[in-house]
Amino acid sequence: MNKSKRKIRCLLCALMMSFSLLVGCTNSNVTESAAGGSTHKEEENKENSAENIEDEQLPELKDELVICMGTRPPGEFDPKTRWGLYSQSQILHSTLLKKTHELEIVGDYAKKYEVSEDGLTWMFYLNDNYKFSNGESVTPEDVKFSFEMLKEHGMHWDLTFLKEIQIIDPLTMKFVLTEPRSTFFAQLTEIVILPKNHYDDNYAQNPIGSGPYKLVQWDRGEQAIFEVNPYYHGQEPHFKKFTLLFLDENAALAAAKNGTVDLIYTLPEFADEKIEGFKLFSYESNDVRGVSMPTQKSGYGKTPEGYPIGNDVTSDLAIRKALYIGLDRQAMVDTVLNGHGKKAYSLVDKMPWWNEETVLEDNKVEQANLILEEGGWIDTDQDGIREKDGLKAAFKLYHPTADIIRTNVALVVAEQAKQLGIEIELVGSNWDEMKTIMHSNPILFAGGRHHPHQFYTMHNPDLAGTAYNNIVYFDNATVNTYMNKAMHATSMEEANEYWKLAQWDGETGASGLGEVPFIWLVRLDHIHLGDARLNFGEQAIHTHGHEWSLLANIGEWSWDSEVKVD
Repeated sequence: MNKSKRKIRCLLCALMMSFSLLVGCTNSNVTESAAGGSTHKEEENKENSAENIEDEQLPELKDELVICMGTRPPGEFDPKTRWGLYSQSQILHSTLLKKTHELEIVGDYAKKYEVSEDGLTWMFYLNDNYKFSNGESVTPEDVKFSFEMLKEHGMHWDLTFLKEIQIIDPLTMKFVLTEPRSTFFAQLTEIVILPKNHYDDNYAQNPIGSGPYKLVQWDRGEQAIFEVNPYYHGQEPHFKKFTLLFLDENAALAAAKNGTVDLIYTLPEFADEKIEGFKLFSYESNDVRGVSMPTQKSGYGKTPEGYPIGNDVTSDLAIRKALYIGLDRQAMVDTVLNGHGKKAYSLVDKMPWWNEETVLEDNKVEQANLILEEGGWIDTDQDGIREKDGLKAAFKLYHPTADIIRTNVALVVAEQAKQLGIEIELVGSNWDEMKTIMHSNPILFAGGRHHPHQFYTMHNPDLAGTAYNNIVYFDNATVNTYMNKAMHATSMEEANEYWKLAQWDGETGASGLGEVPFIWLVRLDHIHLGDARLNFGEQAIHTHGHEWSLLANIGEWSWDSEVKVD
C-alpha cells in the first residue's frame, strides 16, 4: 500500500470511529424519533456500510512513479554527449524555443523571436522568471555560454554557421549567422540552457537545469530519481517524483508483472502480455530502422580518426537497388514488430519535407534479380551467391547485440537476401566496435527526428566521418545543391520543396529511387505497458528514441483515478 492510500484509509477509519461514537451517543433516541428520522435498522445499515468502505476499491491519489525505459539514458544529462537529441530537453532543462505536440515552434525561455528577411539575424526576447533548480536565475549569459561551448566542442551540434551572440540587455539577445539556416529552429528546441557558473566536466553527475524536474539521485546503470524543480516557472507537474530503473526488456517485464513498476517500454513480442491493471499504450513514430550501405569503394581513404572507408560490394548501385526493392518490409513488420509498425521508405517518412514519390513497391524479387543481372552480378559457379569480376556478392552486416529489434531485423534481412543471391554475414557487436567499422561495412542503423537537419547531416559529404554523420560517405553533387538551397531558404515552405528534391528530383536523389545510401525498412510504433490510470497528455509523433519520446512531456502527465482497472 502506498503512502497516499494509507493516508486515505487512516482518514476513513477516523471518520468511521467518529461516526460510531455519534451513533453510540444517540442510539437511545433513534427508535423514539423513528417517525422523523432514521430507524434502528437504517442506522445498522449505515454502520455496516461504513465498515465496508475499507474493503471497496478506493481512488488512488498517486503522485510518484517508477518507470523502466531501457538500460541507459542517452546523453546522460550533458549536451556534449548528445543530451537533448532524443526529445529529453524539456525534462531537466529549458530551451530558447520548444515544440508543441503538433510540432509548432513556440517560445520557451525566449517568449518571442524575430528573424530578419535575409535569415542572418535572430532576435530573442526573454522571459524574466526562469530559474535553475538551485534557485539562481537563468540569464542571457547562460544561453550565450551554452551555444558557444557546444559550437567549440563541435562533435554533435553543428553550429559552425553561428558567427556571434550578442546580449543587448538582460531581456534581449541577438544571434548573428554567417549564412541562413532553415534548420536552426530545430537546434533552438534541442540545445538546453546550461548554468554557466556550474558547468564543468562533472556536470552529468549533478545536472542543474530550469525544467520541470531536477535530478536528485543518479546511480549510473541502475537508476535515476527525479523530483519537481521547486523553482520551475510553469505549472507544477502532477507527479512529484519519478524513478527511472535501467533494466533490459525481460527484467522490465518481470518487474511489471510483480507490481514493482508503473510503466515500461516494451518489445513488440511482449505487446500481448496481460498484466493486471495495465494496458498497452501505442504511439506512431518516425523512428526507422534500416541498413547503411557504404557508397565508396574500399581504399577510398580513412576517416579523421583513422578508420577505413569503403566497401567494394555495397558501393555497387545494383546491389543497393536490388536489396531496396527485393526485401519484404511487410514481413518484417508482421514478424519482428508483431504488427506494431509500418513500412519505412526514408529517414523522414510522414514529415512535411518527405517526398512521397519515394514510396516503392517492395518484395519484387524478380525485378531485383534482373537489376543484379544487368549490373553484372551472376551466379557463375552455382553456389547460390552471385559474383562480379571474381567478387562475391557478400558482405558483413553489423548489429548491436544488446538491441533485440535491430538484431531481429538483421536476421530477416540476411535470410531474405539469400533469394537474391546475396550473402550477408551477421556480426553481433557493440557501438565501440561499430564506430570503427561503420564506414566500411553496413550496420543496422536507425534514425528519425522532428526536423530535416538529420537528413542533411547524414548525406552531407562535408560532415562525413564525424560522429554519426554521413557514415556511408555519400556524395552526390545534385543532392548537395538541393540541400544547400534548403538550408539557406528563408522560409520552411521553400526549404521543404528543396528537401523533397534532394530525395528525388525525377533523375537522382538520396532515396531508394536514387542512390540508395541507406535501405530503410521499418518504422516502429512505440509501445508501452503501463498502469491504465496513467494519462500521457498530448503526444507528438515520436522520434527515434523509444525510451525518451514518451517522457518528453512528463511534466504534463496526470493520473486518472476514475479509469477502471481490470
